[in-house]
Formats: sequence, C-alpha cells, structure tokens
Amino acid sequence: MVTICAPGPLLAQDAAVDHAEHHPVAADSPPKAVSSAGAAMPKPNSTTSPAPGGAMAQMMKGMMAPSGATAGGAAGCCGMSGPKPFYTSLMEWPVLTDEARRAVRPQALQRLNSGMVALSAQQTRIHHAMAMKDSAATTDAIADARESLALAESGSGVLQGLAEGRPPREMALNWFKRETAIAGDKQMTAQGDLASLSWWHVTAMAILAAAVVAALISWRARRRRVASLVERLTSATPAAGSAVGPVSPTTAPTAPGMTTQKPWKGILRIKAIFQETPTVKTFRLTELNGGSIPFSFLPGQYATITSEVDGQKVRRSYTISSSPTQRDYIELTVKREDQGLESRHLHDHAETGDLLEISAPAGNFFFTGKEADGIVLIAGGVGITPMMSVLRYLTDRSYAHEIHLIYGVRTTADLIFREECAFLAKRHPNVTILSIVSSAEGTDWTGPVGFITADFIAGCVDDIAKRRIHLCGPPPMMDAVKAALAELQVPPDQVKTEDFAPPKGGPVPDKEPEDEPPALPVVAADGDAAPPSAQATINFSKSGKSGRLAPDQSVLEAAEAIGVVIDFECRVGTCGRCKVPLTEGTVTMEVEDALSADEKASGIILACQAKSTGNLAVDA
Repeated sequence: MVTICAPGPLLAQDAAVDHAEHHPVAADSPPKAVSSAGAAMPKPNSTTSPAPGGAMAQMMKGMMAPSGATAGGAAGCCGMSGPKPFYTSLMEWPVLTDEARRAVRPQALQRLNSGMVALSAQQTRIHHAMAMKDSAATTDAIADARESLALAESGSGVLQGLAEGRPPREMALNWFKRETAIAGDKQMTAQGDLASLSWWHVTAMAILAAAVVAALISWRARRRRVASLVERLTSATPAAGSAVGPVSPTTAPTAPGMTTQKPWKGILRIKAIFQETPTVKTFRLTELNGGSIPFSFLPGQYATITSEVDGQKVRRSYTISSSPTQRDYIELTVKREDQGLESRHLHDHAETGDLLEISAPAGNFFFTGKEADGIVLIAGGVGITPMMSVLRYLTDRSYAHEIHLIYGVRTTADLIFREECAFLAKRHPNVTILSIVSSAEGTDWTGPVGFITADFIAGCVDDIAKRRIHLCGPPPMMDAVKAALAELQVPPDQVKTEDFAPPKGGPVPDKEPEDEPPALPVVAADGDAAPPSAQATINFSKSGKSGRLAPDQSVLEAAEAIGVVIDFECRVGTCGRCKVPLTEGTVTMEVEDALSADEKASGIILACQAKSTGNLAVDA
C-alpha cells in the first residue's frame, strides 16, 4: 500500500519540509559558511503531540492547504505562490514521464531520508530517557518516533510505485479508491447527484474518507512497530551509570555498560568561540534548533569536520574537549597550524552562527572511570583536549578515585584551560594537577621548569607502576615520556596513547598538537648528506595510476601526491576509514588498532600507516 499522507504532526512536517526547500537556511542567524553537505533537515517536534480530537483537522488543513501554506492553514511568508504540498504535486503528473520521475523521486527520497534521520534521533532520545528513568520523556520520544516512521513510509511507498512504473496521479487516485471502496466512474454516475460534482469535490471527499481509514491503519501499524522497538531497546538497556550513550561500533570499542551505534553525520551551528591562548580557540557547537546534541560520545573521543576550503574538500578530526554529561553542546579546541587548511580556516574565518558538517563520535582513546580505579593523565600542548574531556566528565560525576593531570608546554602562554584546571583541583580533593613549562624567562611563573622526566613523574604520583596512564601529545614528547615510564617500570599495557603526528607528505591534518622537529637527512654511502628519495614504486590498480614511494611515506600520502582518492578520517590508525586491500608487496604499520585479525590475514592494510621500502600494488 502506498502511503501518501498521515495524520497529525506528520503533515506539519510535510509542510515544514516544503517550506524549508523554499527557505533552505535557518533564519535566526544567517550562516556565513555552509559545509558541502548543505543545510540539515528540520528536527521533528519533540515536545508536544496534538490531542486526538484535533488530528483530523490539522491533517486536512495541511493536505488541502494552498501552495506554500502551513499545516495549520495559514499562508505564511510564501502566501499563495510557494511550493505545493507533496500530494498536490503527485496529482500534476497523469503519466510517468522522465520529467515526472525527476520531479517526484527527489521529494520521495527526501521524505524517506528525513524520516529515517528523525527516527534515528528519536531512538537516541528513547535510549537516554529510559536510562534516566524519565517516563514522560520516553513517552514523548516514542510519539515523535511514530511521526518520523510515518514520514519515512510515505516516501518509501511512492518510491515503490515509481519502481513499478505507475504514474504519480494513478498512485494517488488508486490508493484513495481502494481505501474508500470507490469502484469507478460508472458507480459514481449511478449515484445520481454525485455525477454533477466537480473533480475537485470528488477528490476532496476521497481525501476526507481516506484520511479516516489511513489514520486507523497507520496508527495500528505504528503502534505495533513502536512496541517492537521499545521491546528491543528494553532488552538492551545499559547498566547503571552508562548515561553517556552509544558510540560507534566501527571506530570505538564499547565501554562497560555501553551500547553501540553508527557515527552520526549532520550539521551543527557555531554558538560561541572562546580564545584560550594566542594560538588556540574553542568552538562551541549546538544543534540547529537549540535541542540536545544528536549523538553521544565517550570522554576522549573525537569529531570530524568536513569543509570546502579554497575550492577543495577538507576533512579534519578534533578531540571533543567538553564533557559527555553536557548535552546542549560539544566543544572542539583547535590550535592554529600554519600549514593546517582547516585550522587556519576556523581561526581566521569562522564566526558564531556559521554551520559545520560534523561526523561523530570516533576514537578508542577514552576513559569513563569504569576501566580502572584511578587515572594519571599526561599531556603535552593541545594534547590536553582529550584529558580535559575526561577530567570534566569524572568531576561532573563525582568520581571517587584519584585523578592526576601532568601537563607540559613550552611557555606559560601555551597553558590551555589554566584557570579551569586550577578551579577543579581546588574544588575536588581527589584531583591533582601539575603543570611544567620548558621556558619561563620573563614571566612570573613559580612552578616547575623543564620537561616531563622520570624523576618529575615519580615526584608527582606515588606508586606510578600500579597506575593506569593516558598519554597524549606531540610525538617527540610522547617518545620521551614512554621511555621515562619504562624507566619507572610501568607495564606497557597500562599506558594508553593518542598520537597526533602529522604526515610527512600531502595535506597536513590539523590534529597535531605541535610541530615535529625536522627530520634528519639521509646519509649516503660516501658520507655526504643526501635528501630522502623514493626508491620504490606503488601501483593503484583500481585508479590505474602509479607513483613513487619513499621509505618514510605512507600509502595514503603517496596516493594524495598523484591524485588517487582514498577515504580517511583520523590519519593515526584508529578509525579504520582508510582500509584498502594490498595485492602485492609487504608493508609495516606502526599502528593497526582498526584492523581485525581476519583483515590482517586477508591483506587489508591501513593506508595512513602502511609504509614500505619495496614495490607495492594496492586495490584503490
């Protein structure tokens, strides 16, 4: 059965969708830069549901409204010249021509996609409401889920009709005839006075009758589906204390008591910008309509921004520095890198009100408090961002065990979140924060000066060998700290790391806290210094391109150098977006967390990590 309309709030959504096509950008704050994904669809109303007695009136007003009118019957800003409702547009096509297919199919796809996106959002709301034991919020979310499902069904039904080659007008009229038992012109003529009615009057009567039948059928069908959904959610209810919510099954492992979901993709608005240091800004992002953030994450995970900068598509990942307990916004703390396309664009051009295309969450560098009794966080530079999310989360939830933060920077001007860290340490007796700067000349700094060494760590934390440690910072700093921890006899499996290393070729990702020192030159056999050279070749069989491959160059960097597109996200070996089959040669990978044992056995590699001194062939 092809679903053309549904009662109540669904038609209000229909009108809102048509209206959004006429005005694609939110009016409250005109965006300066919109991501390549375009504007997001409006979020279904999640606060109220119409009373049963007013559902039919609202439905008919939305269905019979003139072009551009709202579901409530008002003409709105478009008056009588705006876009027509979905049902009316179907009636304009008596024959399924190519033009009709091009006109109807996008509308049906839009309704299907909008319904599924909205339904996914309502599932998340149901999950959180149940986790918080809020029965009223659960009921509201289930009601909104019904409307989202009906919206998706209306688009799916029309797509099925197009696939069967049925004209749009016939799809609509046949459905009305079936639902109202109208046999055809002969039966209508036999009714006497009905023969004198105009086509429009007959259609209006059919709409009225069909609406009643459709309302009953849709209500019963959606009730069964929602009941099934609630039953599945109830059987997977997270354990107590897991209100953080779901994470991505492909990019992050499941924390104790957590469920999983695919990363959310959509549009968020820049609500505020904070200058943390001369080179670091924090961007606060909110949902377009001011609601809750439409995804959940674990403290320490990251989000990915996709933008178009100077005519090229740029995708960069930044750790979410805010706490998962904060549901009204997320914050991304970004350091401006001279060679960073996205970081320079954000620092130099982004303003409040701008829209960003976001994918989140991702990453397995997180700590929720359930993994160990106590945590030692060691950070360098902007590597403090995941640590700040953990610190905020644990203090928000009154974590009972010890929290140590050791933070190293170059100068006092580079200390990010300095005042907030001091406040949290003063407010929570179990929190200890020690910062060290490598240079304090010309400042009033009275704290430690130098580097994070074994002696400094041992002086900050007792029994360090028994502690769980999270380490994040520039590669040289992390190498030095790992060596210091080994000197202190800390078992390697107790140390979790997040490496923001930049690539040595191609576009520079903006996830590196500080620049690496320049690489040492290669020394030739005769003792003279020589620049690194590409001794091997790499063949990309699917793209039909070949290029040179230097010993210190990854497969992803070699691909970027000759214009071969390989999808990527984190560039540090944890997200798995850059998996490609290796068909010839052997490679080494410093990080391969995103690969399963079966994938490794079948020759799958991470393009961002794979390097080789020999010839390679890759299916990309």
